Amino acid sequence: MTSRKTQANTPIRSDIRSVAQDAGVSVSTVSRALNGYGDVNPETRRRIEQSAERLGYQASHAASTLRLKKTNTVTFMVSKPWTKFVDPYFLGIIDGLELALTAQGLDLQVTLARDFDNELEVIKRAVERGRSDALIFARTRPEDERIDWLEKREFPFITVGRTLRNSHSFVDRDQVKLGRDAVKRLVALGHRKIGALTTPMRYTYSHLTMQGVQEGLAAAGIDYDPDLTIECFLSHRTGEEAVTELFMRGQKPTALICGNDLIAISAMEGLRRLGLKPGEDVALIGCDDIPVAAHVRPALTTFNLDLEALGIKLGQMMAARLNGDTAVRHELVPAPMIIRQSDCPGGEYEA
Repeated sequence: MTSRKTQANTPIRSDIRSVAQDAGVSVSTVSRALNGYGDVNPETRRRIEQSAERLGYQASHAASTLRLKKTNTVTFMVSKPWTKFVDPYFLGIIDGLELALTAQGLDLQVTLARDFDNELEVIKRAVERGRSDALIFARTRPEDERIDWLEKREFPFITVGRTLRNSHSFVDRDQVKLGRDAVKRLVALGHRKIGALTTPMRYTYSHLTMQGVQEGLAAAGIDYDPDLTIECFLSHRTGEEAVTELFMRGQKPTALICGNDLIAISAMEGLRRLGLKPGEDVALIGCDDIPVAAHVRPALTTFNLDLEALGIKLGQMMAARLNGDTAVRHELVPAPMIIRQSDCPGGEYEA
């Protein structure tokens, strides 16, 4: 019988067929042995590995990850409608996330959901096409069908934000404390009629912030007035439009807590159009300390959030998850208040 071993005077070709010939097995057996399948006889596997080493053959990484259904890639889904992609909130998170994942040998890919209603479809495509090992997304909802779908399939994911039941891992800031602290600051400045311009209430963080606002008012002995709260959508109801609506229907808050800095900055323009001076006649507090917040006039009092650190925390948690850590982890990151010029002592004014 003619041996299948490569002869010393035969040129060695470092491809899978050469390994199969050298080991005396089929190409498919070589593929299965080198890509980790458990149905290959240990002795055969050892012989194949020795042949591959002798011939200098390395299995294709792309083919290997495809067969093992492992991509070493994490997908971050950005929601477009509320933020537009250039929102520094997402860009800061992505920066830290990429740093942490790269340190663990993982790649980051970003996918865009173009509207609120197709976010689940974007997630389904990412999972079913097998292009990533895990998902990260923000803008969680109290009842979130995306989370339900992923949990049923036991697909790894972490969210930026919470739900009503929090059965999954998340990173978030303490939105309830943020709302309480904003009220406490304004009450200390003498305000009693405090309004709120919220981010969309379809998101959990909006509910949590308003929970904190109501708790802060109650602690100060002030009744919560729902007529002083307006939900804002930057696409069709800006802070400027919301504050105009408040005053046009006879509400005259001396202070406004805004669900994000863009709402607060827009509300400043609305106050000016009403003949009022932001930071003098009406106090404003924002929520996320975007770069421009320190440079508007008056400079905006708001809550800082280290987005890069949040992204790094997400990346570290995800790397641990993909390495076998299945514990559910809830991480709250600090968001200290940054006091500038937009919050002022309370007083009476003519509207």
